[in-house]
Amino acid sequence: MAGRYPQGGNVVSHPAAEQNEQASAEKEAELKELVKELRPRGITKEERRVWDRVALELAKVNRLKPLFVDYVYEYCRTKVEMDELRQFIVDNGRTYTVIGRNGKQIKNHPEVGQLREVGRFWNSMVAQLGMSPATELRFNDKQGSLFCEDDFDRL
Repeated sequence: MAGRYPQGGNVVSHPAAEQNEQASAEKEAELKELVKELRPRGITKEERRVWDRVALELAKVNRLKPLFVDYVYEYCRTKVEMDELRQFIVDNGRTYTVIGRNGKQIKNHPEVGQLREVGRFWNSMVAQLGMSPATELRFNDKQGSLFCEDDFDRL
């Protein structure tokens, strides 16, 4: 344990700490099994890498449900496509040169436009799944309803 006092034998863990760690490990294993069970068939290696990372985080906040599997899979496909387009741009540059009747012109590769379009689609998917700091607030139920009875009604 780090702190300003020297490490001594007087540090005692809470009796429930071990139970909490065990329950947390069991819950993590349960979520990993859910992610594996809901993983679509025929998914590529790259898509699977994204699925395993994103689906587990969505499962932790109770947003991975059988009804949403196709949408999360589409997110994974879009993320892989974005990565491939970015790699093309890194390898080939953003522009190419054309010499024609109008002289020398510098044009963007078509992949640059595709990346913009895929990026807009990806951004809308991020918003729908609540995967950005701003959109996560929509999924936060801390505010409550204006019409439901709560503890403050009694005051």
